[in-house]
Amino acid sequence: MIEVRGLSKHFGDTVAVDGLDFTVRPGEVTGFLGPNGAGKTTTLRMILGLDAPTAGTVTFRGRTFAELPAPLREVGVLLDARAVHPSRTAAQHLRALALSNEIDLARVPQVLEAVGLEQAADQRAAAFSLGMLQRLGLAAALLGDPTTLVLDEPLNGLDPEGIVWFRRLMRRLAAEGRTVLVSSHLMAEMALTADHLLVIGAGRLLADTGVKEFIDANARVETIVRTPDAESFGSRLADAGATIRPLGAEEFAVTGLESAKIGAMAAAQGVELHQLATRRRSLEEAFMELTGETTAHASRELAPGAGAEPAYPLPESEPADQGDPEPGEDTAQPTRPTRPERPAQPTQPAQPGSSGRAGRAGRGGWRAKLGGVLPGARAGRGRPARPVSRQPGFGSAVRSEWVKLVTSRQARFLALGTVVAGAGLAVLTSNSAAADYVTMSASDRLSFDPVEVSLRGHLVAQLTVSLLGALCITSEYTTGTITSSLTAVPQRGRLLAAKAAVVTAVVVPTSLAAMVGGFLGGQALLAKNGAPHLALTDPEALRAVLGGSAYLTVAGLLGLGLGGLVRSATGTTGALFGTMLMVPAVSPALPGKLSELAQKYWPTRAGTQVMTVVRDPGLLDPATGLTVMAVVTGGLMGACYVVFRHRDA
Repeated sequence: MIEVRGLSKHFGDTVAVDGLDFTVRPGEVTGFLGPNGAGKTTTLRMILGLDAPTAGTVTFRGRTFAELPAPLREVGVLLDARAVHPSRTAAQHLRALALSNEIDLARVPQVLEAVGLEQAADQRAAAFSLGMLQRLGLAAALLGDPTTLVLDEPLNGLDPEGIVWFRRLMRRLAAEGRTVLVSSHLMAEMALTADHLLVIGAGRLLADTGVKEFIDANARVETIVRTPDAESFGSRLADAGATIRPLGAEEFAVTGLESAKIGAMAAAQGVELHQLATRRRSLEEAFMELTGETTAHASRELAPGAGAEPAYPLPESEPADQGDPEPGEDTAQPTRPTRPERPAQPTQPAQPGSSGRAGRAGRGGWRAKLGGVLPGARAGRGRPARPVSRQPGFGSAVRSEWVKLVTSRQARFLALGTVVAGAGLAVLTSNSAAADYVTMSASDRLSFDPVEVSLRGHLVAQLTVSLLGALCITSEYTTGTITSSLTAVPQRGRLLAAKAAVVTAVVVPTSLAAMVGGFLGGQALLAKNGAPHLALTDPEALRAVLGGSAYLTVAGLLGLGLGGLVRSATGTTGALFGTMLMVPAVSPALPGKLSELAQKYWPTRAGTQVMTVVRDPGLLDPATGLTVMAVVTGGLMGACYVVFRHRDA
């Protein structure tokens, strides 16, 4: 059960959602309807804790979404089918979600088969059509066998077979006692699928009622009349108090007069009738009737250019959705299985206010059998067995983040680049320094630092590892996967800590490989050319190499913190270039005291002192320099945590 009480959301002076109160009950499919800009998506995001409400509360059986210990096992979510990292396969995407909530990994192929994607399990999402992405999103929603489903436009891109499959699945899940909330623009499908409707407009609740009750309250019954004398007979009916809606040259719709009265007038006046049929307007027409005044982005007929004829003739009025042509027959909505009734709340009139803001899958297609979707149902019980092993915690989030990072092509490229470029640049600079050593003056030879020379690969490595750290979070916003990450792990502090742990776990070995490789190659070249050199077993050399790895690890976390604050991959990249390269490069040119302070205390400049063995009295010692870098990075991570926790996703 989902209970929404007094839910509001303001964006500055704009009221997106205004005091919503409703309950989504188990055992029925609830349709969530509203025109574009009505606030549906904003409401769903607040329900799932992605956006913080200005006022009000949302609870799932008495608990907020963030308080659910294993949210994917309680609430299945589909908000944006495109929110999948393009370099991950369908199986990898689901595996990361399963690990975050301790869901049995055997569930992954089961749900992929259920939605017809078993043949595409190892295909990258970048190659998926919209329909395939929609199926993958439904698989993710079903992954934890949840008691509640929250789905936003789940039918977009599905073929007719998939729509029928989805309808049957939703009705089966509701029959098992689950709570199902579906937002959709497909009114005809909602008429077949939903038991109850929530209709909003301009952020306000307009209706909270059953489907039939909604149509009865908002849809007019009209009589379709077809006659060769449409204009004259229509005028006489209007004089008798009827309302006429033209449908064509010989056809119009009548409201305000019963069909029997219309037939009697036609007979008395000798009017030739070709059709006289009563029609009840559809759910879509009832919806338009109720929400018309609240539609934020109403469409208008496109007028042709001056002096031009339209390429295709535009009808003077919208053709009617013809019902059964038999005279006097009232065309009813399609028959649906009956559900236990609940008291209908009265339809509320629209109030003025501000608005808020397919292709082929696997060859198997959609499964006609639904038993494969939720395996393990116990006989005689509505609730299926839980496909889980234990309660998720920090370790679960770390394992999930690890899968997400290592399945990213960009992350693998950056990790490899750290080793290759870091060690390669160190070898090149060492070779150049060894050649220059012969011609150095005595004073220059005294300040020559063979360790610092062979560790200069950090100039490139610090950029690659910081970009790797930033990628861990900016890619979530770029691809939209932040929604699935936060619905899987709504405890934002835990999610950020898990990302930090994974960045550390990746950067430590890659940076150590870059530092050791650069040191050994550089020292070999120095020794070959007769320049001073040290062995790795030398305490100072070992301290510098390990310190270089520590510096790069801190740089990776700095990238993560900066990425969490900026969100944009482009903006974060620019900020990192400025931090790592630009400021240290221009600091000697700064005036007087400012130059001294920048060279001594700028975090990346101070941190690099840990990779030296020859001291510069004007700079910080290695331990203090690395501490400055770590403290600044810690402060940045703290700011990232505060913003990440309180800012809307």
